[in-house]
Amino acid sequence: MNLHSMRAARSTEAWLSAFPFGEELSRRGADLLRGAIGARSYPAGAVLLEAGQSCEEALLVTRGTIRVYTTSPCGREITLYLVSEKEMCLFGVSCLLSDTRYPARAVAKVDTEALGIPAPAFRRLFREEPPVQRFVLDAFSSRLLSVTRLVEDVAFLRLEERLAEFLRKEAIRDTGGTCLVPLSHEEIAAHLGTAREVVSRLLSQMESDGRVRLERRKVRFNDSNGSRPAHPAMAPAMNPVKGSPEGFP
Repeated sequence: MNLHSMRAARSTEAWLSAFPFGEELSRRGADLLRGAIGARSYPAGAVLLEAGQSCEEALLVTRGTIRVYTTSPCGREITLYLVSEKEMCLFGVSCLLSDTRYPARAVAKVDTEALGIPAPAFRRLFREEPPVQRFVLDAFSSRLLSVTRLVEDVAFLRLEERLAEFLRKEAIRDTGGTCLVPLSHEEIAAHLGTAREVVSRLLSQMESDGRVRLERRKVRFNDSNGSRPAHPAMAPAMNPVKGSPEGFP
């Protein structure tokens, strides 16, 4: 075995272990996966799948994030879910297993790396390997809960509450101890399924109340209430502190 082959073999073994079910496969299943997987790389903004497109392979994200969203006839977007590290796009898996068309649009939110399993190999793995079946069913269960939560939020929460929760989830803590959301008003509106003007108006009101500070393509705040409640009915009442970014809803 030459040096290139040795490196390729080590890389393949690392790819195999990246799958949550990789170490539980039978020898035949592991050999099938080992021979089928390939590395994929997508720059931020790259379109992975369009609505109506057929799915040729199952993708497991190893680095980065894929955004799955749908668009209304008037061009308004809403994020259905994000596919993060160690996750697969369940719409893609569903379409691949049922031989149907992709119902949404999948785009790399940031520079993203993934491992691809061609459709024939994945169908065989799902048919023959219980660890793959458990992984897919557990993933479907988790994703169903998250999409159900999205429907509840859209149906029952005011947009200001949804905006506040979205900012918390997207926030990055910077060195100054505050939270930073590096998104434009238009990008935030696309995630929430509303118009940029509506988001700008709500953020301006939050800034007037001292709950956030708006910067160019950024929203900054101090999250004094901790993480998101488990259910909308448990959400704490808003208690902004005037003149300060404290008291973010």
